[in-house]
Amino acid sequence: MLKRGLIWLSCIAMLLHTSAVVHINGLALAESATISTRRATGVQEVKVFLIAVDDAGRAGKKIGCDDSVVAVIRALRPTRTPLKAALKELLRIPRSYGSEPELYNALHQSELRLESVSIRRDVARLNFAGRLVTGGVCDSPRVQAQIEETALQFPTVKQVKVFINGTPLSEYLSERD
Repeated sequence: MLKRGLIWLSCIAMLLHTSAVVHINGLALAESATISTRRATGVQEVKVFLIAVDDAGRAGKKIGCDDSVVAVIRALRPTRTPLKAALKELLRIPRSYGSEPELYNALHQSELRLESVSIRRDVARLNFAGRLVTGGVCDSPRVQAQIEETALQFPTVKQVKVFINGTPLSEYLSERD
């Protein structure tokens, strides 16, 4: 009976929750920065950001090469480190995701692992190790947007500093272009 009551309360809370989510062909595209945990179902929802190529900002925030960075909701096991979990989930997503629109993961070829995450004074410092592989000049802003937007969804993060093998992401990407 208690479990049924908790599920009922979770359903009511979900109905009252004003997070804007658009469902397109099985994809849950999010517009708000809300992270929710549904304790009754044992699921925590986070957003990972992927790329709508040549979208010109229609589906999300416009970034370089006339693309859009788009939030996709992923359900994860509840964790006390949702930023770390969201970034690890981003690294696991294959090259293309969904359809209508098909979204692209510019990190799909990379062999990266998240070494550490720290947040101090609203600045997230993300340290990755491994090999970043890009598919050309347009992938540089895509990689940067995907990582930064995934981190910026959290209210405790206002700025993001990304490092790969100790090198700032901007320097690392400029060496590849």
